[in-house]
Amino acid sequence: MTQRLRILHLEDDPMDAELVLMALSAEGMDCEVEVVSRREEFQNALERGGMDLILADFALPAFDGMTALAMVRTKLPDLPFVFVSGKLGEEAAIESLKSGATDYVLKSRLSRLVPAVQRALTEAKERARQRETERELEVAHAEIEKRAEDYRNLFNSIRDVIVVSDHHRTILHVNQPALREIFGYESEEVIGKSSRILYADKRDYESTGKEVFDVRTPVKGALSELHFRRKNGEVFIGELFAMKRLDRFGKVTGNISIFRDTSERKKAEADLRESELRRMQLQMELVYAAEIQAKLLPRCYPQIPHFEMAARCLPAKQVGGDFYDWQQVSPALFNLTLGDVMGKGMAAAMLMATVRAALHAVTLYNQPAQAVHLAEKALNEDLENSESFVTLFHAQLDAGTRTLSFVDCGHGYVFVRRANGKVETLSPRGLPLGVKGEEIYQEGRIRFGRGDVMVLYSDGLVDAKPQLELTHELIARQLAGKESALEMVDSLISLTDKPDPQPDDITVLVLQAL
Repeated sequence: MTQRLRILHLEDDPMDAELVLMALSAEGMDCEVEVVSRREEFQNALERGGMDLILADFALPAFDGMTALAMVRTKLPDLPFVFVSGKLGEEAAIESLKSGATDYVLKSRLSRLVPAVQRALTEAKERARQRETERELEVAHAEIEKRAEDYRNLFNSIRDVIVVSDHHRTILHVNQPALREIFGYESEEVIGKSSRILYADKRDYESTGKEVFDVRTPVKGALSELHFRRKNGEVFIGELFAMKRLDRFGKVTGNISIFRDTSERKKAEADLRESELRRMQLQMELVYAAEIQAKLLPRCYPQIPHFEMAARCLPAKQVGGDFYDWQQVSPALFNLTLGDVMGKGMAAAMLMATVRAALHAVTLYNQPAQAVHLAEKALNEDLENSESFVTLFHAQLDAGTRTLSFVDCGHGYVFVRRANGKVETLSPRGLPLGVKGEEIYQEGRIRFGRGDVMVLYSDGLVDAKPQLELTHELIARQLAGKESALEMVDSLISLTDKPDPQPDDITVLVLQAL
């Protein structure tokens, strides 16, 4: 069904308006015509809109067609506008067409009206289609520009240098700022020149050409490690990925080179290898140190008349600061020592060896108090310089009289469980070695009865499982039912569950009177 044509007709003569309507209807045009004669009426009709065509007389008593045309073109530039006038000179007709009128028809020749209207409507449709096409082209152009801008941004954001060249390896495109960052060039300094400018070695340039760049057919890309040269002459190691540039049909149109500066990575890899080598060397040294430290501990238990002794030391790291030791002074006299150097690891182990050596030098021929006093004097400077200290329990056992003389230098982790189950804490207790004070070390003395057990341990036993809140009494209960000193040591070590990581060195020494 054909849509009805809506026409706004500017005409002050009702008879002429009727003739125009009759001329349109006579040609079979289904139309609805609104006739106005004044400016206000015409303006209101334009505001309402909805018309398909405007017909207008050229001259009206209070309004003229050229003014109406200007009003229409300002508001509706594509709306068909045909002058239908009684008189219209050639000059006025030309001026009206220049001002945007679609056509003009004389009232004396209304036979031309329908063809003029049809042509005006056809041209309006064509203009509408053209404007729609133009809008679509503008949208497509904007999309192309956006994609081109996105491509340029992506191309220039890549940190590797991408060089696009022709078959002769002449540089056509290159991305900034990567070119500046890696080679020191601006793009205008290399575009149009041979890519040879980027190579340090002519043979590298030629070899990549033979493998990829000089080939005129598609080939597999190649990754090479080569030497390149910066603008300032500096040569660096880098990677080159060489490949062919293809069009959408797969035809070779040139070459693409991707340059990457690997000098920092190479240096980092070399530093990592050196660091790993140092780590392995240190690991080996720690292994040797652990072996040596283990050898410093007594290798076998002493044969003490009427007594049995056992001990174990578990360093928190490969080496530690805990140690135990014993010496046989005479067939019935034995020196016993347990020390705990502040800290753990290699530093504590080194200081432990020093403390052990100093004690060995003075304990053989001196009573415990005098031996500790002499050891402190020998160690004082080393302990002060290392800002460290040592807790120490040193004792001498007389197996014949079953008595033990001892000095406790700030250690405290020692008790005697009597055969009847009673637990006794040993005293007196002094300051650790390395802690300044007017300390005069005092000896304590205890006597063992059959079945009595002395337990000596480091704070690592307590720290391994602090939730147990181990006290002398709780530890003493752990010894119940154990017959040998070694069983007792193993039972106490088992309390820790051997945590990983172990917070501190763990040392336990048990002396049992038989």
